[in-house]
Amino acid sequence: MAITNRRDVLLLLLYTPARTDHVNRPIVGRTRIVKMLFLFMEEALPEFRKGTAVTKANFYEFFPWNFGPFSSEVFDDLKFFELRGFVETNLSDDDTTPESASEWALWMSSSQVDYGDDEYSEYQEEEFKLTNDGQQYVEENLYKCATKNQRKLLREFRARLEAVPLRALLRYVYENYPDQTDKSTIVNEIL
Repeated sequence: MAITNRRDVLLLLLYTPARTDHVNRPIVGRTRIVKMLFLFMEEALPEFRKGTAVTKANFYEFFPWNFGPFSSEVFDDLKFFELRGFVETNLSDDDTTPESASEWALWMSSSQVDYGDDEYSEYQEEEFKLTNDGQQYVEENLYKCATKNQRKLLREFRARLEAVPLRALLRYVYENYPDQTDKSTIVNEIL
């Protein structure tokens, strides 16, 4: 099997070890995942895509929004993999940030799926990781297809971005991609 699209990259980022050799460590927060994938597209994809079918054209489509670059496709894909038993979500001990709650509300308002009022009425910070089935799929079908350079790039990328607080990650995005902040409601707080 080959690495062919944005969903493969999402699964690889969830699987890839970062600062330790431990694979499948949870990523905390939807906003962090969205910003990680945006930065992956901008900074890592040009090097990563060599030998894959992944291009900017078949990656996530981001647009400037209240808290910088946003793509509801990321939330859709997380839900897709959760429903198929590849990704599990758990409530995180981390505090919910206003950015995460607001991005969740935007996705819920644009989602085509009815999730019921009670279960999803209030956002709580979540962490995402692969299930056993998801981990096995990635190991057998995606990670072994990645070259040594792609694995190194994934590992360094994930280690760099998961180690920083969300506000620092947002600041980095705002400083380096100002075209993605023209609709931001918190640009003055971040910069």
